[in-house]
Amino acid sequence: MRPYQLMCLVCRIGSGCETDLRDPALTAVLKEMRENPIVPITLRCNVDSTYRYQNPGRGADTPGGELFNDKRDLDILQRLGLVPGATRPALDLLERLLEAIPATKGICGYPESASGVWKGCPEARHGHYEKGRTKGVAAIISPRKPKEMAIAKKKSAAAMYRSDRLRIRPHHLMCMACFHAGRKEMTPIAEDNLFEAVDIIQKNPDIPVELVAGCCMICPPCPHYHPASNLCIGGKSMSLRDQKKDLDVLQKTGLRYGDILPARQIYRLLFDRIHSTTEVCGYGDGIERTPEWRVCGEKEGKTAYLKARAKKLGIKGL
Repeated sequence: MRPYQLMCLVCRIGSGCETDLRDPALTAVLKEMRENPIVPITLRCNVDSTYRYQNPGRGADTPGGELFNDKRDLDILQRLGLVPGATRPALDLLERLLEAIPATKGICGYPESASGVWKGCPEARHGHYEKGRTKGVAAIISPRKPKEMAIAKKKSAAAMYRSDRLRIRPHHLMCMACFHAGRKEMTPIAEDNLFEAVDIIQKNPDIPVELVAGCCMICPPCPHYHPASNLCIGGKSMSLRDQKKDLDVLQKTGLRYGDILPARQIYRLLFDRIHSTTEVCGYGDGIERTPEWRVCGEKEGKTAYLKARAKKLGIKGL
């Protein structure tokens, strides 16, 4: 896609279009996004720089001339913090766009007093993009339905209590600690199975825990869980961050995917080797370099994890 087409998509949604965006190319993109929220989108535009290897040509230019088309695309990329040829999952791009660009002014449209070559897109004066932005990503890519998540919660929680072992991705061991110490009451929540995992371990500290790659027993009720692919499709590349956190936990504990240890033993190892969330969830220094590498917790370490570590997660004999 050209960068401006991403804004056009939001603009058409804001104008009241729901399925037919009055443009075959945009309509096809919308259909693909709704079928696969993480379909990769590459943003290509015409430049004179070293990025010209990805130039798409003038076929998709809109009225207004080459100067306007080129500036509009580069303005959008600059606001997004991306470069020509950048590829991101559709959901990530949409969230980034709506957060970074609140209005079309100065991008798609200019003051009426501007010279002829800078008149911009007539649609920019109608506020359609702003209306589409207010509707949010959910108007483009529908979130999981509450009823579906409620059914997933009931089934997956029951399956955990019946199982003779817990299958947990490594960094969720730390999430369980933060959940345990960060809540006034230990009660189940709708959006994941963190409570159930902690509850099972507290009742049976020797239950085997298998370290798995990707989504695990905690994930099925989550609004970011995609059942069809068994993937996390949380925005801003949540799954990418989670994979790095998994690998950091494995490296620091000396473990591997597929290892199976009693819960008591695995938490003894975790709390002995990882003293703060900064070491894993803050990448060692707590610096947030790009949206894709968002930091979870405070720079100095999430206090809930420190409390859980001090209380040994309430596991007897730890």
